[in-house]
Amino acid sequence: MRRTAALRQWLHVLLLLCLPLGLAASTAAQPSVAPKPIIIAHRGASGHAPEHTLTSYRLAARMQADYIEVDVRATRGGKLVALHDATLVRTTNAETVYPRRSPWQVSDFSIRELKKLDAGAWFAPRFAGERVPTLDEVIQLLKAERVEAPLYIETKQPGIEKAVAHLLQSHHMLRPDRVMFQSFSRKSLEALRRLIPRGIPLIQLIDGREAQHWNDQRLRQIASYADGIGLPLSAVTKERVRAAHRRGLIVHVYTVNAPHDLARLCAMGVDGIFTDYPDRPARIAACRRPPDH
Repeated sequence: MRRTAALRQWLHVLLLLCLPLGLAASTAAQPSVAPKPIIIAHRGASGHAPEHTLTSYRLAARMQADYIEVDVRATRGGKLVALHDATLVRTTNAETVYPRRSPWQVSDFSIRELKKLDAGAWFAPRFAGERVPTLDEVIQLLKAERVEAPLYIETKQPGIEKAVAHLLQSHHMLRPDRVMFQSFSRKSLEALRRLIPRGIPLIQLIDGREAQHWNDQRLRQIASYADGIGLPLSAVTKERVRAAHRRGLIVHVYTVNAPHDLARLCAMGVDGIFTDYPDRPARIAACRRPPDH
């Protein structure tokens, strides 16, 4: 039974990969007025394909994600790449290719060196040969295939904000309908605010530890420089969502994969949901926000 289910899932993925990309991409709703939570493809369709690879982004678009998340770091030399971790160990074969380069920090490698790494085989053998993409390559792919879903960019290290904004501007994507930003770093968000046009949302990420101790003063502080907050699934309550909304902050939740969690969050009135499986939420009727009373 498990083998049959896995085969069906893989055939579904193959079918999506064969579809014309522009036909399946959806137009993103504005986060503050969405009648239901926006669906954000967490590191692409990372439940179906290796995270932050071009295949993962293609699938996310075909599965009609409203936004596609891209974590951005800089290589040695300043090239912007799509990678979540600070090191290459978990999602590439860097330890094998460069055995003497411990601890394999992304910032210690040039883009030429990164392009020699396999970024897909760790997920499944059929993805062997996937490469670490640059942010420019991600944008070029989505533009070439007429993907309408905007990018949801997380700046993973300080100091890259100007380079990110410049690259997006060169692609005419530095617009509210084409990009959104998030970061755990207030300084990064404040730097972006000075670089980007008004109306592009900035989301302050909050980790589990901080979420357990937040208060209205913290929300008021965040509202002075950001447009919303990103909460871990474990920290979301109806009271916290309402408190953020009272401060004019949108609420996005990471990372939601179980249908029962999705339904629960929809009932709370959250504004956006990160998921590894962007094809699942579209099939859940419970994800319709009930009217406020």
